[in-house]
Amino acid sequence: MRPVHARRTVVPPTAPRSILIVRLSALGDLVFCSSLLDAMRSRFPEARIDWLAQDGFCGLLRDDPRLDDAIAVSRQALTSPRAWLRLRRELRSRDYDWVVDAQGLAKSRWLAWLAGGRRRVGFRSKEPLGFLLHERIDKGGDIAAIASEYRHLAEHLTGSPAPPPRLPVGDAAAARVATAMRDAGLRPGFVALCPFTTRAQKHWPDAHWVQLAHDLAASGLGPCVVFGGPSDRAQAAALVARMPAGSIDLSGRTALADLPAWLQQARLAIGVDTGLTHIAVAVHTPTVALFGSTCPYTRGAESPLAVLYDALPCAPCKRRPSCDGAYTCLRQLTPRRVLDAGRHLLEPQT
Repeated sequence: MRPVHARRTVVPPTAPRSILIVRLSALGDLVFCSSLLDAMRSRFPEARIDWLAQDGFCGLLRDDPRLDDAIAVSRQALTSPRAWLRLRRELRSRDYDWVVDAQGLAKSRWLAWLAGGRRRVGFRSKEPLGFLLHERIDKGGDIAAIASEYRHLAEHLTGSPAPPPRLPVGDAAAARVATAMRDAGLRPGFVALCPFTTRAQKHWPDAHWVQLAHDLAASGLGPCVVFGGPSDRAQAAALVARMPAGSIDLSGRTALADLPAWLQQARLAIGVDTGLTHIAVAVHTPTVALFGSTCPYTRGAESPLAVLYDALPCAPCKRRPSCDGAYTCLRQLTPRRVLDAGRHLLEPQT
């Protein structure tokens, strides 16, 4: 939580004094939504800005200096009428001027309504309960730009172009990670590998990850550190067992709040379309991002970024792959191509 600061100027009557952002999940979208947060904080520096997110994701937000409060909502609160009443009382006691639904789902619209607000704004979508918002806008913006829909929403609300996603790294998180790195015998400048997603059609083949780790080691880059969540531990252990000696598996062993600090310590991050890859971009680590079944962002980031995407006729298939599990779009992104892209990103720094 950011300490409530003294008001230095009189807030204009048209400016919101208090704002609630509703974006419950998932990790990558919370990272992208930081563009909206940055724009709101810049445009309304004196406003109180809170964020409502699922409790499993609040760790990424709690120490963000741009926020006054990160409010966790449990799964129970999304299903229990008694919990709805408690949450409604808590949120409405904060007397929000604006409530911004940055998700566009029925549940996020419901939570926005629970919060009250004199102006409730959100995305237009096919989800029900749109009538609970005062204002709905399309998910616009330049689709090739990172976080385009959130930057478009931010510009609608603030009247100014929004910046790319950014995640500040606090002193406490940096200190925790520095200690963990010393305990692991790890120095800054490792290569972060982010292989895991929730959808098979976004995965890069395991054999490619193993070959890439060997190619990186042969090029004098590394060691490789594999990041992921608790559910990825078995697959991560199997990958690291086939990688060069000195490769480290941190899957499920890092707190969510510390992931930006970890990825900031990497000299290079390589990942698929997953939240960890987006975090690396948001902390300005040089990043190679591998896309196939989903729309890539190819511009608009502040960090050194190389996006590999072959735009096959069937791509992006999103959630409806038509290749019977071949996933050619990612398989043909060879380890050599990825290594070359990474080395090119690092050339100005060496």
